[in-house]
Amino acid sequence: MRLQRRLASLAITGLLLSTLPISAASAASTPDYPGQASMQVGVENQAVKKMQQALIELGYSISVANGKYGPQTTEAVRRFYADNDDSDDGTSLGPIGWREIFAALADQRAAEAAEKEFQDAPEVPIDPNEPVDPNAQAPQTTVANGGVPEKQRGKQPARGASSRSLPYVMPVTGQISAVYNQKGRRWSSRRHTGIDIRAPRGTKIKAVVEGEVIFAARKPAYGRVVVLQHADGTTSWYAHMSKIIAKKGRYLTPGDEIGLVGSSGRSSGSHLHFEVKSSSDKSMNPVTWLQDRAWKVTPVESATN
Repeated sequence: MRLQRRLASLAITGLLLSTLPISAASAASTPDYPGQASMQVGVENQAVKKMQQALIELGYSISVANGKYGPQTTEAVRRFYADNDDSDDGTSLGPIGWREIFAALADQRAAEAAEKEFQDAPEVPIDPNEPVDPNAQAPQTTVANGGVPEKQRGKQPARGASSRSLPYVMPVTGQISAVYNQKGRRWSSRRHTGIDIRAPRGTKIKAVVEGEVIFAARKPAYGRVVVLQHADGTTSWYAHMSKIIAKKGRYLTPGDEIGLVGSSGRSSGSHLHFEVKSSSDKSMNPVTWLQDRAWKVTPVESATN
């Protein structure tokens, strides 16, 4: 892992680990590291079993958690390291890898709980003239001409707002942390090209507009990214994922899973970077794009005499 490589040359690993920030949930659910001799090929103990159970829950292929550090466990550990940008061979697990496995498990459980809460929330009718209830999930509709109130056309969401509170559907449930065209030195163009939605690692990312997956791999800055091409030639980008689910060539419809939130690539914390480009590969305002395609509120019909 990138973090592991940065710290590998430092001798006092335990002291350094105590200084790394993690969530309260992760800290509470991370068991003490049992020591290098207990976490290597050939050993059999309860610590290995606990690690196997965590990896199985995270989706790695281990047929049974039997406490034996054998070939399946080695491959699962190797894959976990690879998913976190390291090339370790998986024949042993150090204290940082141990910590990150259980941190990832805590984040996944939190994401699943948030997703369940969202799915179980009651549907509440939305009045186009009233603020959107953050607990409501109205059906997606096609926006007719004039369906979006003029004052809201292209308006960026407030930073800190819940993505559920917006009148258009977003690809992930989370908190808006950066908006389109926002100024900042952290972006190479000094302007943000999309919208960032902060969410726990492992939160599901879903398609909101139908389209074909034309790219599903890694890019240097974007990390693990999926690109959908839509009927009008525009493309939507879903970046920094921890795991890609959608496969290149697949046609997705609203609600289909794209991947899981992560922090791969040039990223500072778990979030989804969502951006949109025109058919000529020019950056577009993602809010305007979403308003025309994923508006939650049924458009108001023009009054007739």
